[in-house]
Order: sequence, then structure tokens, then C-alpha cells
Amino acid sequence: MDAIISVLKSLLEPGSILVVLIILLLINFWIFKKLKTTQNYGNVLKNSISACIIFIGVIALILTLPIEQSLKGQILSFLAIVISAGIALSSTTVLGNLIAGIMNNSMKRFRIGDLISVKDLKGRVTKKSIFHTEIQLEDSNFMTIPNLYIASNPLKLTRKKDPVISTSVSLGYDIPRTQIEESLKEAALLTGLTDPYVYITELGDFSVTYKIHGFLKDSNKYFSSISLLNANVMDILHKKRIEIVSPTFMNQINANGKEFIPKVVVKKHVVEKKAPEDLIFDKANKSEEIEKKKDQLDNLKEQEELLHKEQKKLKKESDIKKNKESIEQIDKLKSKVEKSIEQNEDESKK
Repeated sequence: MDAIISVLKSLLEPGSILVVLIILLLINFWIFKKLKTTQNYGNVLKNSISACIIFIGVIALILTLPIEQSLKGQILSFLAIVISAGIALSSTTVLGNLIAGIMNNSMKRFRIGDLISVKDLKGRVTKKSIFHTEIQLEDSNFMTIPNLYIASNPLKLTRKKDPVISTSVSLGYDIPRTQIEESLKEAALLTGLTDPYVYITELGDFSVTYKIHGFLKDSNKYFSSISLLNANVMDILHKKRIEIVSPTFMNQINANGKEFIPKVVVKKHVVEKKAPEDLIFDKANKSEEIEKKKDQLDNLKEQEELLHKEQKKLKKESDIKKNKESIEQIDKLKSKVEKSIEQNEDESKK
């Protein structure tokens, strides 16, 4: 019986440290859950604090174990070797991504919901963290890109307002240039583009390459507008009896008197559906909406702070009353926006 009591006493101190460790982790989790921060560094800070608590707790636990001092020293030495090896192997990549993440966020190169291109990758940003960036691709799948990769390669950011879309077509020298330019501009206007313009990008041995550009009002329909522009270019050129085939191939079929222009098909009435981008970039659209609401919440907090500062300077009761009413209205708006953000975040996790 005395032996059991002595063992329990020796385990009392390590057990109490383990309980304190669990309590500290739960408190850390609860604080960040109630904090409702609108910054992207919340999870990183929470995880960093948790890691420090666990690290200190493990060391304290080892030091209080009822074992010989020499064995404690060996365990601590082994732990130090493992940690040093882990840091040495991962420090280059981890630190590189960390620095690149800080640089991307501080420079504000792009935001959630923006359409970006990095080398062969193109999609809308759904999530930004200190180590990586998540984008939703054209096929609606997700890809996580290390921040070091983004910092090391040229990044193309598509404008949110009035982006330019374009397409190219190669036609023969026998077709008048002015007729082609007018047809391409007509196709751009039919697509819904504004201020279209045409560049002649190449004078080849057998054909001329024309590139039509135009400004798109709704950048959320970027990909579908490019597809529609290509379709309208084909339809308009065929309507004007201009063949879109290789000039060398066209010379071969002239003897047979054939034309590679499809017959006109009567269009049926089609009920308008959602744009493909609404289905493809569903998470990106939700993330962008959450980001906008977070910006709105930050603006409301700034307005509230200004009103509190003004309140100290006011002397008339009527002015003080108006000030308090304005603060109450902002508080109500803040609570609505916070609830909306929580609902959207819960929906995006599903």
C-alpha cells in the first residue's frame, strides 16, 4: 500500500502539469474563438501559441517525471536533436514561405476573390495564409500554392474593373484588312465589350494574324466572355462570307468550288441560365463576399472610434444625444455584419 501511495505521489506533479497544459490549450482555443478577428493571421497566431504551450509543457513534463537525472538528460538531448534536425531540414522552405507570405500581404498584391495567373496556373483566390495561397481553378477544383512559388514567379492580376479580353484569328492576304477589322469589332460589340480595337500581330508567309481586344464590364464573367467572343468572331466572319481556314488548304479546295462556311441555323429561344463562373467559382465568390463584409466591419469600427473621440469634445446635450444614437446604429450594423460573416464562414466550410 505504501508503494502505491509513493508512486501516486511521484505522478502527482507530472499529472498536474499535464492538466495545466490541457487547460491552457483550451483557453487559447476559446480566446481566439471569441475574439472574432477579421485578420488572416488569427489561425497562425493561435497555432503558434499552441505549439509554444505544448513545447514548454513537454519539457516541464520530462523534468518532473519520477526517473533518474541521467535518463532525463538523455531524453532532453534526444528531443533537442530531433527538433534541431527538423528545423534544419525545413527552415529554408518554411522561412521562405513565411517571408513571401508577409511580403505578399504587406504589399497587397492581390486580395481574396481576385483572378490571378502564376505561370500555367490561373484561378480566383479563395484563401490567403502566411504560408500558402489557395486558388479555385477554371475546372472548379482547388489548388494550394506556396507563397514562395508566387514570390519567385511573375504574377498576373486581372483587373476587377474593365479588364481587357482578346482573341486571335489568322486570315488570308486576299481578304481586305478593313473588312476584317470591322467584322471583328462587330463581334466584340455583340459580346458586350466596349471600345474594341484590333491589332495586326503577325504577317506570316500565308496569312495575317489579327487580334481583337475589348473592355469587359463584368469581370466575374471573364472566361465565359472569352468563349462567347470566339463564338461571335466565327459567326460574324461566316456571316460576311469570310472563311476561317488555312490559305494553303483553301487553295486546294478552290478547284472543287467548296466553301467552308456552315449553313445558317435558326436560333431557338433559350432561357437564360447562371453564368458558368457562378458555378465554377462558387467558393471564390463566397470568400470574396466574406472579405468584403470584413472590410465593411473594419470601416464601421473606424467610424465608431471617431464618434467616441468626437463625443469627448461635445458640450451640447443635443449633439451628445445624436452622437450616442449614431454609435448605437453602428453597433447594430456591426452585430448584423458579424452574424452574416459567421453564417457565410459556416456555409463555406460545408
